[in-house]
Amino acid sequence: MRFTQSKNSLIQTWTLDIASFIANVAVTMIGLALVYYLRGVFSLAPSLIGISTQVPTITYFLGCMFLNPLVQNLKPRHCVAIALIGMSCFLVLFVTTSSLPMAYVAIGIYGLFMSMLWPAIEAWFSRGKEGEELNHAMNGFNFSWSFGVGLATYFSGILIEKSYTLPFVVGIVLLLFTCVSVSLIAFLIPGMRSAASEKEAKEQEMVDHSTPLRYLCWVGIVLVYTGMSVIQNIFPLYASDMLGIGASQTGALLLVRGIVTCLTFVVLAKSSFWQFSRKTILLDQLVFGLLCLTGAFFHSIAFFILFFFAFGIVFAFGYCLSMFHGVSGCLNRTKRMAVHETLLTLGQIIGACCGGFIYERFSFETILLSYGIVTLVVVAVESAIRIRK
Repeated sequence: MRFTQSKNSLIQTWTLDIASFIANVAVTMIGLALVYYLRGVFSLAPSLIGISTQVPTITYFLGCMFLNPLVQNLKPRHCVAIALIGMSCFLVLFVTTSSLPMAYVAIGIYGLFMSMLWPAIEAWFSRGKEGEELNHAMNGFNFSWSFGVGLATYFSGILIEKSYTLPFVVGIVLLLFTCVSVSLIAFLIPGMRSAASEKEAKEQEMVDHSTPLRYLCWVGIVLVYTGMSVIQNIFPLYASDMLGIGASQTGALLLVRGIVTCLTFVVLAKSSFWQFSRKTILLDQLVFGLLCLTGAFFHSIAFFILFFFAFGIVFAFGYCLSMFHGVSGCLNRTKRMAVHETLLTLGQIIGACCGGFIYERFSFETILLSYGIVTLVVVAVESAIRIRK
């Protein structure tokens, strides 16, 4: 069977989008289940849970920083397969050990392997694309993984109420299925099979046209991910302790954010007003800060539905702005995607660790108030700095 270049590109796009959806269902399910697993199996306090859930996040952060040379030298299909197999193996070790130190080791190495997965996929689908073509490819990927997050947060809550380990078992199966599927399709499709490593692809390009607006966007991705980390890791504890709702209801609330984020990605894929717009970058951060401040004064479930709805929009903008402006015009896309992933991971670490500490000693409202004030100060500083396109 002969494949044209356009058919190769279409198959690759669909393969990577579907793989991103399934893999992120697994990753999100595991991330949310980790909160309940550490409390139910190891009886950890909230502050320790906040820190412990960030073990894979910290190793992911380190992997994005230091494993990038390895990722650049591997073909994308090989890198993705190695990452998925490694993640699966160490998740098996995590759920089968009764030793907390060994559990930390297992979930930490799981994070290292995951640091090979997302930068490789992101560089793979964006290679050779600019402008509207990059926008459509990027937002197809974003819709896929964010839709996966939305479903995973809901179904994870249901699975957790049946067993602490069940979400991990389902996650492992999904990761291995993704590995087999991507490897098989990549082997059968010439365009995917022949995709060169980032190092080889970079040697074919000559001029870098990166935009300095990426620096403001990178600040934004750190900020919105502090909020995402609080929602994923601290809010379930607050919902259980103070709102009196279970895991499945919490999952349903988080599903609201996931659905709104997906829909926002669709809108962004069909528009360009936000591209290379300094005002949009700063406005997104400003709205996030005001949202946190507002959230500090409300305590009802009805309010949190509205809160997650608004946050879903803010989060989608922040993520798209960082990814698009970070990679646009860039030669080394694996490295830039690694920077993007490193910074969002830094936001997760700050959000969970600081959030867990503040929640245990003060309150959930204090977390939102603190993050809101810090964000507004950051926006004020950024507004005083002029960065040209």
